[in-house]
Amino acid sequence: MSPEPAGPFIWTNATVLTVEVRVARAAAVALLPAALRLPDPPTATLFVADYPETQFGSVYREAAVLLHGEDATGPTLHCPWMVVDDDTALILGREVLGFPKKMAEIVLAARDGGLIGTVRRRGTEIMCLDATLQEPETDPEPLFARRMVNVIGTPTSGMRLVELPPAAEVIHSSLRAEARVTLRSSERDPLGELDAVPTGRARAVRADFGAVGAPPAQARGDVDADWIARRFFARAL
Repeated sequence: MSPEPAGPFIWTNATVLTVEVRVARAAAVALLPAALRLPDPPTATLFVADYPETQFGSVYREAAVLLHGEDATGPTLHCPWMVVDDDTALILGREVLGFPKKMAEIVLAARDGGLIGTVRRRGTEIMCLDATLQEPETDPEPLFARRMVNVIGTPTSGMRLVELPPAAEVIHSSLRAEARVTLRSSERDPLGELDAVPTGRARAVRADFGAVGAPPAQARGDVDADWIARRFFARAL
């Protein structure tokens, strides 16, 4: 299990179904800010999570696409798309940490021999992660181990890159899994354009993470105007 840093944690007893998949290079490049490069092969981590306990009082579910990137310092993650089913979590994530959260219907449920996570927005099921659970991991890798580079702000106030350090965490259990992946596009959520491979290496993890009092996000400079013009409204709607 992962080493146990000092708590308390912001999210405790979280269940996270996470899948790593190859994605289309052109679609991924279009989502990344210019400060980040896309490694080879183009990869994304998809997840659906259930948060039954939080330090800020919300019980909610969340799903996201995390693109793997890199810069001069090393590997990064960038979040171009994230949804939640709680408005407090939406506001805190968007305005404090630069996660482009929107509202959705999210389910993470057990099925015979597995776990399934689904996301619906505006009447369309746009994500489905259907995992068949396998053996426990005796020495699991960290869940959120990379620096996260997000974008925060508005076109009128200015949009800036912010860097979040890797999240402190304690993994209580982790099961290997194989997942079938379905991403569909809707009018305001073109996830299908990522053309994710239909299966991927998955994990079902129960963990605490996000230590209270962790270092804050650090500003890294402005976002170029071309990215703002292409991406702001797609992230906001």
